[in-house]
Amino acid sequence: MSTIISIANEKGGVAKTTSTGSIGSILSRLNYKVLLIDLDPQADLTISLDVQAEDRNIFDCLFHHKMIIANKVNENLILVGGDPRLTPIDFMDSVKKDKEFQFENPRLILKSLLNQVSDKADFILMDCPPNREIITQNALAASDYVLIPSEAHNFSVNGINNIIEYLDAFVSAKLNPDLKLLGLFVTRYRQNTAIHSDMVEWFENNYPDELFKTKINENITIQEATQMGRELSIHDDIKRSSQLVKKSSPFKGLADYRELVDEILNRIDHESRKV
Repeated sequence: MSTIISIANEKGGVAKTTSTGSIGSILSRLNYKVLLIDLDPQADLTISLDVQAEDRNIFDCLFHHKMIIANKVNENLILVGGDPRLTPIDFMDSVKKDKEFQFENPRLILKSLLNQVSDKADFILMDCPPNREIITQNALAASDYVLIPSEAHNFSVNGINNIIEYLDAFVSAKLNPDLKLLGLFVTRYRQNTAIHSDMVEWFENNYPDELFKTKINENITIQEATQMGRELSIHDDIKRSSQLVKKSSPFKGLADYRELVDEILNRIDHESRKV
C-alpha cells in the first residue's frame, strides 16, 4: 500500500512545491516508486520538473479519464500535472455536472481515484494549493500524513497554528480519522541570522516533537534547478561536471533535502511501529 503525504501550508512562498519535488525525487533515487500529484492550479511543480502535462493532469484524470494517467520523470518517479482549471469554483462546477460524482461527498473524490493506484506506488506526494479550500480538503481526506514546510519568519507562525488546528478539526469531524501530522520543517534558512535563529528556537519550544532537525538552507542552486526544470540530483551532477576542481559532496540544498528524507523515512517507520 502507498504511503500518501500531503505537503501543505496555507501561506505561500514557503518552498512547498520545491520540497514536494525534491523529496519525491530523492525517494525515487532510493528505489522507491513515487507518484507526485500537482494540486495547485498554477502548476509550478509540473513546470519545475519540465513536464508537459497536456491531458495527463489531475483535472482530466478526475473528470475525464476517471483514472490516474501520469507523466514519466525518471524510472521510479511519475507526475500527474497541475491544471489552471483546478480552482475551487471550477472543481465544484465539474462535480455538479458529473453524474458519477454529483451525489458523492466532494471532499472524497480524489481519495476514490487514488484507491486505484494505492498498490502501484510506495509513496504518493501531493503538492497542495496555499489554502484550506476544497482541493486541499480532498488531499487531506486521502492522506496518511501531512508535512508542513515553513520559513523561519514570524509571519509563518499563524499559518502553522492555523493548519495544525484545521488538521485537528478535520480528524475530529471524521473526514479522515487516521490523518496524522508527520511533522514540520524549516525552509530558506539563513545561518548566522538572528531572526532565523530566534524563530527556529520558537519552533523548537512550541513544536518539539513535530519539528524535524534538518533545516533547508537558502541556496541559489535550488532555485537554478527548479527554473531549469531539473531534479536536484541531476542539476548537481551537471554543476559538478563543469567544475575544474571536482567536489565529492553534493551542493548544500541537495544535502539538506537528503537529510530531511532520511528523517522522514525514520519517522514514518516509527509511526508504523505504533500501529
